[in-house]
Amino acid sequence: MTREQRRMRRRVPWGALAAAAVLMAGLPACKDALDVQTSNRIGAEAFENDPANAQTLLNGVVGDFECAAGAYAALGGLIGDELQDATQTADRFPYDQRTMTSADRRYQSRTCAELGVYAPLQKARSGADNLLRHLNEWTDAQVSGRQAKIAQAALVAGYSLVLLGEGFCSATISNFDASGNPIYGPEMTPAEILTEAIARFNTAMTAATAAGNAQLANAARLGRARAELDLGQYAAARTDAAAIPSGFVYNVTTSGANSLRQNKIWSENRQAGTAVSLSATVGPLYRRLGDPRVPVDSVAGSGPGGIALTVTGIQQWLQKKYTTSSTPMVLASYQEAQLIVAEAAARANDLAPALAVIAAERTRGGQPAFTGTTQAQILAEIIDQRRREFFLDGHHLGDYIRFNLPLSPAPGTAYHAGGTYGSQRCLPLPDVERANNPNA
Repeated sequence: MTREQRRMRRRVPWGALAAAAVLMAGLPACKDALDVQTSNRIGAEAFENDPANAQTLLNGVVGDFECAAGAYAALGGLIGDELQDATQTADRFPYDQRTMTSADRRYQSRTCAELGVYAPLQKARSGADNLLRHLNEWTDAQVSGRQAKIAQAALVAGYSLVLLGEGFCSATISNFDASGNPIYGPEMTPAEILTEAIARFNTAMTAATAAGNAQLANAARLGRARAELDLGQYAAARTDAAAIPSGFVYNVTTSGANSLRQNKIWSENRQAGTAVSLSATVGPLYRRLGDPRVPVDSVAGSGPGGIALTVTGIQQWLQKKYTTSSTPMVLASYQEAQLIVAEAAARANDLAPALAVIAAERTRGGQPAFTGTTQAQILAEIIDQRRREFFLDGHHLGDYIRFNLPLSPAPGTAYHAGGTYGSQRCLPLPDVERANNPNA
């Protein structure tokens, strides 16, 4: 490889470089694409520019997002108190310990199977953005179901940006132009990232409506409501969420086929026959809620209270929400829409609709009737219902940051692997992004 090739390889934007990997989906595997002669393989550019490959490219970005979303749910669970790390792997400790820095390698550059989140989310987002560019250039005659494909690609881009906006202190949006040249995006605040997410959801809604696909349209509308809620645009969020029909659900699919497709919560906290293998155990705040939405159980053993301990001395608790490697994870649902309506209503001091949602949620959780009457009490109850309803599905880290929830254990408390718990909540913009992106 020449010095110029090495220089250009370093300067390709992190997110856009990941997108290039998406476009290799279905092509022959190779050790290093830059070391392979083009005559020995199908050109990635030719592959992505062929409208006949639209479905294959779409399958790739959807799969990338589903894997990234699962990793985000697991890593977010470690940061946000749903899970406790149960390993002896030092590079996992900063998330559970809340001491993350921009130099930590796992979250920024590992695969989603290894709980990497920044590169996997950017791979899905940039791949979806790039596919959208092509789909907008191609015609209905060239691509069957083009509008539905536009909707689904925009949905992937929108939700990828929502997770980046909710869980990261800052992020970038880099892409390729029509000629394949990298366009480096600047460092952006969470609010700016979430605003970009709304733009993608608008595209998805327009295309889904044109395609007559109500499922995709509702997923996009609810994604927009989620971003609007994050931005404090409560009236808009309430309007969008109120339009979601009862029974609606949109899942992230999983499979036992390989580690990239497995349900990541299951792979972190799983039971196989009578043998238990835990990389993470359920966090203390979720162990005894007695709520069917938070199904957990302890592992019998010789530890205090008859509960088995991990090799690091942590109690072994199993989540029972995802019981197999192929259990789907809910990305958007009617219950989420109703909780958005409730929060937006409560913030407007319109308490009756909020109380109605709380009553329905408490019924789902087998809880007694709510007795609070003030706006503050109602908002606190909505926060609690959200943590129960969204247990281990990727919502809680955003809530942990947005609501500035109490840190548990408190900062300064001794950490079981050494040192003390910190107070870092959001994931910093990775060093690898700054090193590869001259605008970050």
